[in-house]
Amino acid sequence: QYSQRVATLASLPQFIIMRRSSTLIRVFSSQEGDEIQNQLTSSLREGGFHESNFSEENMEEAYDRFVAKNPDFPALNSLRETDFAQLDATTNYETGKEKKAEIYFDYTGAMQPGKSHVMRAAELQTGLALGNPHSSNQTSTMATHWVLRAEKAVLAHMNTDASEYEVIWTPNASGACRLVAQWFDFGKSGSGAALAICADNHNSVHGIREEALKRGAEVAYLPLDPETLHMNRAAASSILTGDFSKAKPHLKPSMIPNPFSKKAGSGKKLFAFPLQSNVSGVKHSLDWIPYAQERGWLVMADAAAFMPTNFLDLSKYKPDFITMSFYKLFGHPTGVGALVVRQEKAHLLLRKEGWFAGGTIAFNTVAGFGADREKAHEMAPGKDRFEEGTVNYANFIGVKCGLDYLKEVNNTGEHYRAKLDGAAWDPSVTGYNNMKSITLRVRQLTNYLLEELNTIHYPNGQKLVKVYGRSNIDDAKRGGTIPINIMDSNGDFVPYGLIEEMANRHHISIRTGCFCNPGIHEAYNFLTVKEVGQVLASMPDQLRRLDSTHTQWELNRCLNNNKKMLGCIRISVGFPTNFDDVYRLIVFIKSLLECDWSFDVPKYKQRVDCGVRLSQQVEVRKPQALVDDIMVVGDTIQI
Repeated sequence: QYSQRVATLASLPQFIIMRRSSTLIRVFSSQEGDEIQNQLTSSLREGGFHESNFSEENMEEAYDRFVAKNPDFPALNSLRETDFAQLDATTNYETGKEKKAEIYFDYTGAMQPGKSHVMRAAELQTGLALGNPHSSNQTSTMATHWVLRAEKAVLAHMNTDASEYEVIWTPNASGACRLVAQWFDFGKSGSGAALAICADNHNSVHGIREEALKRGAEVAYLPLDPETLHMNRAAASSILTGDFSKAKPHLKPSMIPNPFSKKAGSGKKLFAFPLQSNVSGVKHSLDWIPYAQERGWLVMADAAAFMPTNFLDLSKYKPDFITMSFYKLFGHPTGVGALVVRQEKAHLLLRKEGWFAGGTIAFNTVAGFGADREKAHEMAPGKDRFEEGTVNYANFIGVKCGLDYLKEVNNTGEHYRAKLDGAAWDPSVTGYNNMKSITLRVRQLTNYLLEELNTIHYPNGQKLVKVYGRSNIDDAKRGGTIPINIMDSNGDFVPYGLIEEMANRHHISIRTGCFCNPGIHEAYNFLTVKEVGQVLASMPDQLRRLDSTHTQWELNRCLNNNKKMLGCIRISVGFPTNFDDVYRLIVFIKSLLECDWSFDVPKYKQRVDCGVRLSQQVEVRKPQALVDDIMVVGDTIQI
């Protein structure tokens, strides 16, 4: 984020700016800085992933023990070689040079595409002549045919059909959330409309609150239990039933005490929550759907993190709006998502005024605009009014092929388990994909990871890994996403950006940061409204306008004083993950015990306050492994 601003500064032979954590920022002469940089580089090298920490023999023994405990695990092992060879390739496809295999643990961020489904989609797409579906010629008709096939496949994947639900195509799950935000009928201002949002939500869902507030709706958050990171059942139930007074005894200081007024709820009510957290992996109970609906709420279920490894059965649970991104399910194509809307509630998505585009209108006139502005255009009926311009029709072949592929993967696992049990298996028994094989494999790998991570200690007994949320083994209430932080032997946080840099050196793909989900980090830190309010009040408006990330770091600076940190390392597994990946990750994490995290030089105590004036232009040099916290305001460096 800072490259452009830093690039505006000229060269600096005198100073190097380094940061150990959010609370420690120092300026050194270049000679002193080089000395510290050498110490840090040595620490990184010494704490790396050594061959001495890993042996094929030990891994094979561990695998044998794992399979003895999970005899059906090998069911999908062959897919790694046939469909996901890109992860194990040791030659760079473009340059032909030797490279390390990829150890991929960001399946919540994006699924890896399987070769067979991508090749099948490419074969179909290059064999068909497709045209813009906004016509009725042969090529357009063929494109429309595949649009409809993809819609049917999406609904069949969730065990429903067009009689109950319709599919509105969007660029991604965020685009689906935007449609709900912009067009849900909250009614007129003061009508008693209400929006209830689970604190554990992606920012794309949090954004709905801004549109709701514009239209006079009241907004309240359903708090989380800081230990389990599930919605606090007593508090959430009280809020959804309209009696907030009963919720107060169940609220800890970190929770959000923002009740609805007595009038709220007399109008239209929308409840938005994720089926699975994109940070903690917690599966929020599907029973919240009928619970809220029975109390007059419409329900928007964010299924983006849930559907890649779980089955959403719409014959049993019937949320009114469902958001999803298909690249998270099968990696290819990207740029396609959907808002799936319950037919009987579709009328609550209004689009009667405002900006319109090709495809969203049935009629428009230029000359008529001067005669009667109210009648100069007419919105298209049904879902067409929400699909702006030409839909991504060429990629709908990939959506259909991807959903077919997931069903084939699941059937492979079902067949394997039937053979283990000596039972016959008929793939035609169910017409839908229950995702059981994928769910089970992800759970088995997640259990092993949790079991191992919880056993890693320094010699003094301090745990190396802090796991957030549910850490129970064999827990059906969590998915394959594990949030952690690395601690030093004193129980202090090691900057997660540093761990990511070390992992990158060994081709281990993990994810760090806050993952567009502030509520969950605030919950596990027991963070209060007062604490955040004090930070926001102290932030200069100029800095907040220039770079919102500075606000995040300022918040972390304050939190570090109380041994708290917003953000973490996210490890997420998918069905292409094999045991070798998990074992190598564990070896890497165990090797962090050998790192010397005390690379600061105590004798240099100079601190730098915000607003240091520059007597000349300078260039800021920084250690590649560390994240800087630099902002340029005119001729002032903000640190």
